[in-house]
Amino acid sequence: MQRVALSALVLGLMTACGPSMEADHVKTPDELIAEQEQAGAEQMKNQKQNSESYDDPHGTTDEDKRRGWDAKQGDIEMNRAVHSAESCPESVTEKAPKGKATVAVTFGNDGHVKSTTITDPYGENTAVGKCVLRALNAIIVPAYQGSEVTLSWEVDLSGNKKSAQVGGPTPEGEKKPE
Repeated sequence: MQRVALSALVLGLMTACGPSMEADHVKTPDELIAEQEQAGAEQMKNQKQNSESYDDPHGTTDEDKRRGWDAKQGDIEMNRAVHSAESCPESVTEKAPKGKATVAVTFGNDGHVKSTTITDPYGENTAVGKCVLRALNAIIVPAYQGSEVTLSWEVDLSGNKKSAQVGGPTPEGEKKPE
């Protein structure tokens, strides 16, 4: 029994005191950076090999790729922005002309507003026009696949709050309904 215990002790000491796989010096910053770059290059190589069948680096799914314009969400966001625009401080003063204006908002497929327009007498250079366009430019809808979409709405700036959509969404390149 003592022989077995002594053998185990000698074997344990040999294993514990054996050659080390660690470097025999402290690594310099350049060595650490080189090691990290090598690990990063290996990781990128592995990612490329694992994602050969997956082309999109942004993490979108097939469902996201098939998603088209969300008309319901577009209407909701336009309603919010139009109601905000109707209460622009400049539109409720006595000096501002009262009436209705038609606005057109063009969305890029990233979901952000690409351009906005407003009809006279509230043009882009009037205080009311600037306020309305500022409210509309803040709209963000879910990103979608396809061409740009333009929504036209009538904004009631008379204080009656009767704004409504003018026609449906119009993809870029198609004529707007009359």
